[in-house]
Amino acid sequence: MPALAERFTNTPPRRILVVQTAWLGDTVFTSALFAGLVARFPGVPIDVCVSKRGVDVARSFPGVGEVLLFDKKGKDKGAAGLFRTARTLRERGYDLCVLPHRSLRSALLALRAKIPVRLGLSSSAARLLYTHTAPDPGGPFVEREAALLDALGGTHHPMRLEPTPEFRAAADALLTRAGYTHKRFAALCLGSEWETKIWPKNRVARLTELFEQRGLPCVLLGGPKEKEQAASIVDESRACLLDTCGNPIGEALAILARASVVVGGDTGLVHAARALGIPTVAVFGPTDPARHLWAPRQKAISLRLACAPCGEHGAHRCPLGHHKCLRDLDAERVDEVCGQFLDTGHEGPRA
Repeated sequence: MPALAERFTNTPPRRILVVQTAWLGDTVFTSALFAGLVARFPGVPIDVCVSKRGVDVARSFPGVGEVLLFDKKGKDKGAAGLFRTARTLRERGYDLCVLPHRSLRSALLALRAKIPVRLGLSSSAARLLYTHTAPDPGGPFVEREAALLDALGGTHHPMRLEPTPEFRAAADALLTRAGYTHKRFAALCLGSEWETKIWPKNRVARLTELFEQRGLPCVLLGGPKEKEQAASIVDESRACLLDTCGNPIGEALAILARASVVVGGDTGLVHAARALGIPTVAVFGPTDPARHLWAPRQKAISLRLACAPCGEHGAHRCPLGHHKCLRDLDAERVDEVCGQFLDTGHEGPRA
């Protein structure tokens, strides 16, 4: 048994903090690590510190204690904000901090919070600020974070999210107003932080028409910056669409949880749908589907061009200038894969 695991087997920590202040999708991936920590340390309060975009996702971790905000690009920006947040964390008296986010800033936050045991991955540039490291196995994101569980004597768990009753009530109210309460529908996730991961809007519009032929109306989801894209899709499509872009992330999670199938790129909301247990079809262009673990009702579609993948996270423009990896991926192919979920007796979304 690893020394750190033996230590906490003999004397369990009184309170644990997980720091994950990266993108929304990274917070979704950390739900697997969190589930493993809950199983490893039953009854121990486990809090999560996230950036602004990760708050609603972290609140959807089953068994989460407190969700603490480190608004690193807003009110907590710079050294003063980091020290202020660290002081808040220090007052909570954590015994153990688990750091799946391999950033120097996250490590400094835990160090300044004076948390006595700080566990991170050996591949982090901030590893000298940790008290303990776990070897980074590479490969899928969830398996890399699971190495932290191994160091603590825990077992691997899948990603898991459960929208709060508050999120579900907001989504139900929106769907009721739109007449979708008792309808089966498809959820289409638009946009990305990286332009090269966005499936072209004409392809999305065509997919909505194919879903309409299946008797399946579509709900469009995304952030405020996707509203223009959504409006273009609504104008181009002849299908029945509900545009919810710009709604709170928690509400979006609850809408995803009601969907019969979810389609989108390699983005946070798509991976959230996977963590919610909803049939999901993800279109991949510049990034590698092999960085993820796919469950039976999850499918990645990629043209597997010779030039792909061209990056771990995507880019703002195609290095070769053609973006064929997604421009050439037609809606009919995606609809065919979705049909494998829709035509096999799937009972619909979880309640």
